[in-house]
Amino acid sequence: MEVPQYTLRPNTNAMVAPWILKLLGLAILFYGGIYFNVKYALRMSIPPIINVFIFALLGVLVVTQVILYRVKFGKYAYKFYTNRVEFEGKKDKVCLFTDIEAVSVKHKLFEKMFDTGEIQLSKNFRIGPVSNVTQIKNYLEQLVNYNAAMQQRYRMQQQQASVQQQAQPAQSGQPAQQAGQQSQQQTGGGQL
Repeated sequence: MEVPQYTLRPNTNAMVAPWILKLLGLAILFYGGIYFNVKYALRMSIPPIINVFIFALLGVLVVTQVILYRVKFGKYAYKFYTNRVEFEGKKDKVCLFTDIEAVSVKHKLFEKMFDTGEIQLSKNFRIGPVSNVTQIKNYLEQLVNYNAAMQQRYRMQQQQASVQQQAQPAQSGQPAQQAGQQSQQQTGGGQL
């Protein structure tokens, strides 16, 4: 089993923030629905103790969801190998260095707030949100360049090996031909 050269975990705060804002928005809509139904449909008012209970329940739901998201996103990891990057998360993905079109950095709204960014490697593969995005980008570019150099070196070695293999039969065939000619000359001299 190959050991990764580097393991990178995404910034969970930047990943959780959009989900929490969505959840808070849904909680406000939920409370608004209850409030308007009670106030205008039933023509009643909500007692203060019920309001406290509703807000406490919504608070517990939000905190529980924050914990669940942090645990879920905390398991995500990017593993850097000599020829690829693997993502372990909800859906595992692999990006070979030979498939990388261009390495670019993007900063979304929440990523700017948390001083993180995303590194786009191809249409279907991105790394992020990660802290120290410029350092990670430079490291990734070094890995890609190293991989390209090693592939070039491997191709050259393969070409040299094939040239040597083609040259060896030709060289080994010459002494056999010379020996065959000498034996024919020796045996051929006795015939009429």
